[in-house]
Order: sequence, then structure tokens, then C-alpha cells
Amino acid sequence: MSITALPFDASLIAEKPRISWVELSCLNCGELAGYVENERIVKPVAPGRVRLDGGRPRCGRCNGLLLTGERGVATSHAGIG
Repeated sequence: MSITALPFDASLIAEKPRISWVELSCLNCGELAGYVENERIVKPVAPGRVRLDGGRPRCGRCNGLLLTGERGVATSHAGIG
């Protein structure tokens, strides 16, 4: 009796990282300010676009409130947005 080994496919074992993201848009000026990644990391689209005022995100352009917009899941940072 012989056993035949199947070829090893690493993609079946290693899952790609999943990044859940949410857009942050300004209520006043409509500017896309940044993204929240994995419910805690704020990534501005440009330096100074997101400010924290008393723990609340504010628009760096007009100081307006930032609201959540589109959301999704990506496997890389290039897939966000």
C-alpha cells in the first residue's frame, strides 16, 4: 500500500489580513478627512485633516464634525476607500 502526497498549497492555510475601514467625512464642508481602520486607527488622507478635540474627531480644514460614511473590508491598504 502506498500513500500519494498532495502538493502543498500555503494559500489554504495562511489567510490574508482583513482591514475593516470606515470613512470620516466633514459635516460642514463635505471633505473626506480620513479613515478609521480596525475600529481604532485614524488615518488622515493628508497631514492635519483630522484633529481630535476632547477625544472627538474634527475636520482640520473647517473644524466641523466628522461623520462616518462608507465602510468596507479590505485585504490591503490599497483596497481601502
